[in-house]
Amino acid sequence: MKLPKELKAKKKQKLTIKKSKRKRKKKNKYTPSSIKSKRYDSTPKKKFTETFVPYLIIIGAVFVVIIIFMITSLDNRVGTGDNSNPYKTDIIFNTINGGTIELADHQGKIILLFFFDLDCPPCGPEADIISDIDDDYSNSQVFILLITVHSWDSNDGLNQFANDHNLDRSIVRDDISNIYASSFNIAYTPTTIILDKDGGEVERFFGNVPNHYNQIKDVIDAL
Repeated sequence: MKLPKELKAKKKQKLTIKKSKRKRKKKNKYTPSSIKSKRYDSTPKKKFTETFVPYLIIIGAVFVVIIIFMITSLDNRVGTGDNSNPYKTDIIFNTINGGTIELADHQGKIILLFFFDLDCPPCGPEADIISDIDDDYSNSQVFILLITVHSWDSNDGLNQFANDHNLDRSIVRDDISNIYASSFNIAYTPTTIILDKDGGEVERFFGNVPNHYNQIKDVIDAL
């Protein structure tokens, strides 16, 4: 009669072992390896970012270049400025050689103001156009003043710029507050302003385009 009890005890033991195994399986469902595999699911997203961000940067750079080209390539007469104070009599221009210039001293002449800076790529070609204009008129007809908007442009650099572009004219450097540029509402370089014989602004041109020479000459000849 003892044998059946032993069999029952063995069956109970087997059932207990099976239950404990099931519990272990449930506990070990999320093993470290399975967790790692889930973390690696973000890898494709990371690769997508690494692949396309450089292309986005290149596209952005190309877009900026196109905008700059459009600005510097426009046939861009932009009209006149404020003529309430002809000759800007409240301003005395200080040249880099220690002299002073007042525009009113050149009354009766056409005045050409060329705003530029040494860090401006289109300023060089536009300076060549100003040099050609300078060759076409005498000092008694047209007075040309070169004005850099950068207070940090050095005297040596400015003199070299003038020599490179055959401009034997007075050079003025704006101060840190940009008093000259702000007085004439200069927003970009190069900008060329033409004043008539009474000191009123006639027209201004910005950027550099090949036909600026003809446009500036036409304005001067009409005055």
